[in-house]
Amino acid sequence: SWLHNDLQVALVGSPVNLTYTYEHLGESPQILQDIASGKHAFSKVLDHAKKPMVVVGSTALQRSDGAAIHAAVSTIAQNARTKSGAAADWKVMNILHRVASQVAALDLGFKPGVEAIRKSPPKVLYLLGADSGCITRQDLPKDCFIIYQGHHGDVGAPMADVILPGAAYTEKAATYVNTEGRAQQTRVAVTPPGMAREDWKIIRAVSELAGLTLPYENLDQIRKRLEEVSPNLVRYDDVEEANYFIQANELAKLAKQQLLADPLVPPQLTIKDFYMTDSISRASQTMAKCVKAVVEGAHAVEEPSIC
Repeated sequence: SWLHNDLQVALVGSPVNLTYTYEHLGESPQILQDIASGKHAFSKVLDHAKKPMVVVGSTALQRSDGAAIHAAVSTIAQNARTKSGAAADWKVMNILHRVASQVAALDLGFKPGVEAIRKSPPKVLYLLGADSGCITRQDLPKDCFIIYQGHHGDVGAPMADVILPGAAYTEKAATYVNTEGRAQQTRVAVTPPGMAREDWKIIRAVSELAGLTLPYENLDQIRKRLEEVSPNLVRYDDVEEANYFIQANELAKLAKQQLLADPLVPPQLTIKDFYMTDSISRASQTMAKCVKAVVEGAHAVEEPSIC
């Protein structure tokens, strides 16, 4: 669109290299409020756009003034839709998620609880593939019993009292949801190594030992339950229409919260190890060589010829 349609782009936040031209409006959250109220010059650009679009990063909504930011952005999107005359099915408001499976978690009704864990330290903590390092041993009581279920023994494993080896995405039949809300199904490519098992089988076994046996014996039963919780999770390869934008905008306006003066700066502007950003790539010898080649040069990983 930028190359062929003269797309005009503006950014509120830290100036970064997006590989295309854009207008930097600043870093202050107040700019969002000015655009929403029509005071900002860019408000007119949105009003006259053929297909206006607002994209907000999920990190911005995780700030302590996230509700106020959402209210401002929602108002911007609704005003742009009304004044530009965009088609009813055109999605003006868009949220870009930065964490894998975040959309699926929201579909299931999951509520992040890292801060709750710190405020109300648990006696038992079950880490299910939790390798982002959000929680450390120092955040927990000394007598907290930690169970880690995952693969590749990454960040969460060293602090665990018990490790339950799970299956990687290539080793299980699973359902994933991408950032646009499209549910997709995977098949088993290779069997899990050693004593590793598919995640649902481990949780099912734990529930039985705990005396609270889950009513699932196979994947079909699990997917039936997924359908009861969120029907879109079994409508594979379909994008569920996002509705209720007007109602969501009205609810956003009810947020009695003020924007903070803190600039809109993402928590991470650069990636230290671009090739090692998850538990699988961090355990990869090939990716380790890539990092070494970037840092020290290709000569550092050249292998001797056998010819």
